[in-house]
Amino acid sequence: MATIYKRLTKDGRVRYTAYIRLKGHPKQSQTFDRKADAIRWAKQHETAVQTGRYLLSPEASKRTLEDLIDRYTEHVLPDLPASARDYARHLRWWRDQLGSYYLSDISPRLIDDCKQKLLREPGPKGKRSNATVNRYLTTLSAVYTYGMSPALNWVTQHVVRTVRRKEEPRGRVRFLSRPVDEQDSELERLLAACKQSRNPDLYDLVLLALYTGMRQGELMAIRRPWIRLDMDSPGISLPAMATKGNEDRFVPLVGEALALIKRRLSVTSDYLFSRSHSSKKPAFPRKSWERALQVARIADFRFHDLRHSHASYLAMEGSTEREIMGALGHKSTAMAARYAHIANAHKVKVAQRLTNTLEVHAS
Repeated sequence: MATIYKRLTKDGRVRYTAYIRLKGHPKQSQTFDRKADAIRWAKQHETAVQTGRYLLSPEASKRTLEDLIDRYTEHVLPDLPASARDYARHLRWWRDQLGSYYLSDISPRLIDDCKQKLLREPGPKGKRSNATVNRYLTTLSAVYTYGMSPALNWVTQHVVRTVRRKEEPRGRVRFLSRPVDEQDSELERLLAACKQSRNPDLYDLVLLALYTGMRQGELMAIRRPWIRLDMDSPGISLPAMATKGNEDRFVPLVGEALALIKRRLSVTSDYLFSRSHSSKKPAFPRKSWERALQVARIADFRFHDLRHSHASYLAMEGSTEREIMGALGHKSTAMAARYAHIANAHKVKVAQRLTNTLEVHAS
């Protein structure tokens, strides 16, 4: 059973210590400034022991979710520049909803209620999709993972992992048609428009995206020290801080992509796509890109779709899901699996061309 002791500290403050003694279990104790907090902690821990649940961390009854979010924002987020903007927006929302709750009081049911609220209430750009809501949960999950780390140990139960995610539709796969597939292809038109652009970097930027499948943010972040040309396997070593997955990734350079890099290194200083000596990351040429799409007469296409084009071309050439996964830097084959149907559709087209040829000769 639980016992609450009142005592005075050397500096005259009143403190309350809660003790839990249950047969067959180690003695637990925790000290609080308020008696109400000590009673609440004791009740929770008695119930946890009696029902066989894992005991809460002592810090969970003293720390709020806001405390954990602030700690994560200060110590972890600066090392994740590729995700920092989205994570910060998500964390502001979680802080507003549950920031004042003690970590010990946050349950899967409470988080699930917040998930439903995310679906009901519109976001800055309108109704939130299932994928967006799942990203909010992923961000909170990262905070809890940090809270469970040995260095912190503020929580011992990862309550976010037990909350069911929303089903997401098959990911968008939009890719440029190629000369081998049709005359006057989108690929030809886009590259021609980029060559004619007033922006001297746009053509190289698009070409490198097609050859490597790198994301827009990764391309703009490339710096001279990351490029390795004096080795048997030339490529770009992306550090974890520059990737969406927050893991180091090697991007090989061959053929025209390698020639492009060598050419740019002769005119750039630090950042690959910056012609100035500024140490500031260059901005993506948004207006030039949108103008090139207009000139090329290409609709419903985003820069990220160049990454889809890269993966789709790999699938069409017979690459396996694991090979595509490695090329894109995915952690599982689930993302790469979306390109399987593209490979199958391409095989059907190839078979159809052969059929058409045979039918002509047969007639």
